[in-house]
Amino acid sequence: MIDFSSFENRYHITANIMMEKPLHIGKGISLEPIGTDLPVIKTPDGRPYIPGSSIKGVLRTQFEKFLRTLDSQNRWIEGRRVWACNILEEKERCIPPKKKINPERKSKEELEEESKENGRINEKKLTEKILEKSCTACILFGSNELASKVYIKDAFLADNNYLVKTEIRDGVAIDRDTGTTKPGAKFDYEIVPAGSSFKFEAILENVDALEVGLFGLILKLWERGEIAIGGKISAGLGWGKLENIKIEGVEKPYLVDYLIEGKKKPKDLDTLVNQMKLKEGGDENA
Repeated sequence: MIDFSSFENRYHITANIMMEKPLHIGKGISLEPIGTDLPVIKTPDGRPYIPGSSIKGVLRTQFEKFLRTLDSQNRWIEGRRVWACNILEEKERCIPPKKKINPERKSKEELEEESKENGRINEKKLTEKILEKSCTACILFGSNELASKVYIKDAFLADNNYLVKTEIRDGVAIDRDTGTTKPGAKFDYEIVPAGSSFKFEAILENVDALEVGLFGLILKLWERGEIAIGGKISAGLGWGKLENIKIEGVEKPYLVDYLIEGKKKPKDLDTLVNQMKLKEGGDENA
């Protein structure tokens, strides 16, 4: 596994997010006396956009789902276990913050103790231990102990959608006990109409073949229109797909050319995915 101690590689990924259904990326309840109750997030000049953090959250969620399924089947890829912890719960993290939170996993405190030399923590040794104990999702997307290898930029409207106009829809709150409409519970919310297109841009840095391939699987899923983003997904909003995916990479030997001239080599998504196919048998001893 590659860390951040030096530059090894970088992948630039661009595509268009084509919304097949309307999109709602809310910025919270509006306090304006006039306007919609639930507006979409916009740039200062009034154009809707999708925050990179929202996209990254959706991609990580999908990534973790697949890793947990593969792990439950005891499937290993290229001799490595692929798995995901629950980073939202301290006791279920791959590296709990303190001792005794989860006796089955080494805590950060314990790893720090094991990394000490002459009473001081050896940072290189600690990094190696953290990488060894971290799950596949945390190694790629980051955790409290590791920086993310994935950077997602805010997705702004594509050039041909620059003047897209948002729309207002009506909604009604439902009483969960009776299944009927709550009195006085009508509200409205803002959407970006179907057919809108946003510019997707991601960077992967210091990743190995397995990590690139696994991330590529999520891109393939989105390319087929099987990932939804934003709010009100259960009501049919947020569905779209990636189009015109373009991947370019730069390797360590060509760093100077990249820094001076921005030179990158085209990469094929299918090739990146196929290079990490599951081994026959798929278990630890295969």
